Amino acid sequence: MHGQQSHQPPLGRKTASHFIRALLFKTAHMLDFPSRIRRSADREAPAPVPKLGMPALLALAIAFLLPGLIGHDPWKQDETYIFGIIHHLLESGDWVVPTVAGEPFMEKPPLYYWIAAGFAWMFSPWLQLHDGARLATGFFMTITCCALGWTARHCWGRGIGRLGVLALLGCLGTVYYSHLMLTDVPLLTGFALASCGFALARTRSQAGGLLLGIGVGVGFLSKGVLAPGVLGLTAILLPACFANWRSRTYLRTLALALLVALPALLLWPTALYLRSPALFMEWFWMNNVGRFLGFSVQQLGAPHADGFWQETLPWFAFPALPLAMLTLWQRRKTIRDSAPLQFSLVLFGVLMAVLAVSASARPNYALPLLAPLCILAAPSVAALPASVDRMWAWSARLLFGSLAFAVGAIWVWLMVRGPLPDSWSAIGRYLPLDFRPQLNFNALTMAPLLILAVAYAASRQPRAQGRGMVNWVAGITLCWGLVATLWLDWIDTAKSYRGVFASMESALPYSHRCMASSGLGESERAMLRYVLGIDTQRREIAPDDHCDLLLIDGVADAPPRDIDTSLWKLVWEGARPSDQHERLWLFKAVETAGSLATAGQSSSPH
Repeated sequence: MHGQQSHQPPLGRKTASHFIRALLFKTAHMLDFPSRIRRSADREAPAPVPKLGMPALLALAIAFLLPGLIGHDPWKQDETYIFGIIHHLLESGDWVVPTVAGEPFMEKPPLYYWIAAGFAWMFSPWLQLHDGARLATGFFMTITCCALGWTARHCWGRGIGRLGVLALLGCLGTVYYSHLMLTDVPLLTGFALASCGFALARTRSQAGGLLLGIGVGVGFLSKGVLAPGVLGLTAILLPACFANWRSRTYLRTLALALLVALPALLLWPTALYLRSPALFMEWFWMNNVGRFLGFSVQQLGAPHADGFWQETLPWFAFPALPLAMLTLWQRRKTIRDSAPLQFSLVLFGVLMAVLAVSASARPNYALPLLAPLCILAAPSVAALPASVDRMWAWSARLLFGSLAFAVGAIWVWLMVRGPLPDSWSAIGRYLPLDFRPQLNFNALTMAPLLILAVAYAASRQPRAQGRGMVNWVAGITLCWGLVATLWLDWIDTAKSYRGVFASMESALPYSHRCMASSGLGESERAMLRYVLGIDTQRREIAPDDHCDLLLIDGVADAPPRDIDTSLWKLVWEGARPSDQHERLWLFKAVETAGSLATAGQSSSPH
C-alpha cells in the first residue's frame, strides 16, 4: 500500500547477496563437494542430481548390450573352446565334466556352460546354437547392471545408481568382453551381487547375507576359488580395519552368506570328485593353485608379463578408475566412517593384490575389478565441476562422432568400391583387405535403430551434471553398435574358423579311418568338431594311432619339414584371412600295395 514503507532490501543489494552466496557455494562445491553433503554410516547422499530418465537409460543399455551378441561364429580365443564345451553339453547332457572335442577340459567350473546351454536350447528354433548360447552373456550383464545400479543408489543416494550403470558401460574393457562367451562375465556378476551384500551387511543381515552368499556361489561356479578367496578375505579385513564393521549384525550376515554359498561350493566339486578324482585334482590343483603359483603356467599359458597391470588397468577401467580415485580424494576425511568407501576400497585392494601376485594375467581377468570401481566412481560423475563436465561431453561427441563417421565411411567404401587398397596396412593386420561384403538387410535395419536409440538417450539428459558420462557412453555405444552391425561379417570372416574348415572339407577323401592331429589347440579342435563333426586323435596323448589323415597346426612361416613324403602327401593347407601367425596343413597317408602307409610313427611330426 502507498502508506506503508517497504522493508525489502534494495534490488542491487539483493542481487549482489545472491551472487556472493552462489559464488561461495560454487567454490566449496569444486574444492570439497562431499564435505557439504549429509553423511551417515551406510549412506552418503549428495544433493539431488538431475537423472537420466529410465526409458533413456534402458534404450542406451539395450543399444549397448545387444549388438554383437548374435550374428557371428565363435571367435578365438575364448569363445571357440567355451562353445565347444557348451556344444558337448547339449549333445551328451553331461553337466559335470566340461569336455572339448571328446577330451575333458577342466579349466573352469561349469556355471556359464549350464546357463549358455539353456539359452542355446531355448532359442534353437530361431537362432543358431552359438548365437543362443551367447545370450547368456547378455543375461549376466543385465544382472550386473541391476546389481551395481542398486548398490550405487543405496550407497550414495537417489539418481546416483544410474550413474553407476553408466560407469560400467563406459569402461573401455567392458565394450568387447561384455559381448563374448566368457566366464569372466558371470564372475563380474558374482562380485556385483556380493557388493550388494556388503552394502546391506551392517544393517540388514538377511538380505545382505543372501546376496553375499549368492555372489560367492556365482563367482565360484564361474572361475573357481578366486571369488570365495577374495570375498572371504574382504569380509575378514573389514572388521579388522574398521570398527564400524564389528557388530553382531555383520556376523549374522556372514553366517547366512556361508550357508547360502555352501551348495554352490560343494555340489559340483563333489560330483566331479565322485566322477573322477584325477579330473578333480586337475581342476583344483593345476587350474586354480597352479595358475596362481605358476607351476602350471608353462603348460596352460597366459603368463604374467612384467608391468602387465600397470599397462592394462588404466585403459581397461577408464573412465571408472580416475573417477573412483576422485571420489576417494574428495571423501578422504570420511573413510573411517563411510561403509561404502570401506567395502569398495578393501574389495578392490584385495582383488588387485591377488591379480598382481598371480603368475597368470590376461586383460579379461580385470572384469571383476569394475564392480567396486564403478560403485566408487558413481558419485564423482555427479560431482564434477560444470566446466569439466561440459568439456568431457563435447570431447566425447567429437571423438566418437569422428570414429562413427570413419566406421560408416569405410563400410560405404567396401560396398561401393570394393576391397580396400594395400596401403591400408593398419587395418590389414586384423581384417582382410580383399573382403567383399554382401548387402546385409539385418545390418541396414539395426544400424538406424541403434542411431535413433543413442540419439534419444543423449537428448534426454538434462543440461546438468553427468552429461559428460552420458555422452561418453552414448558415443561408445554408437561406435560399437556400428562396428557390430556394419562390420560384423568382415570381422567374422577374419576371426571364424568356419571358412577354414569348410575349405578343408573339400579336400577330405570320401571315406577315411580317422584324423590325427599335432599342435591343434582346444579352440581349433572345438570348431572342427562343431563345423565338420570330426574329433581328432591327438599325437600328444595318442602317438600310436593308425589314422590315415594328419592335421598339423603350426606357424605360418615355419611349415612342417620332418614329414616323410613317402608316407604322407599334402592335400590341403589354409588359414584364417589376415592371420599371419597360424596355419593348418592336412596330410593324407600314401597308399602302398593296397594298404595305407601309417605304421611307422617316425613319419609323424615332432
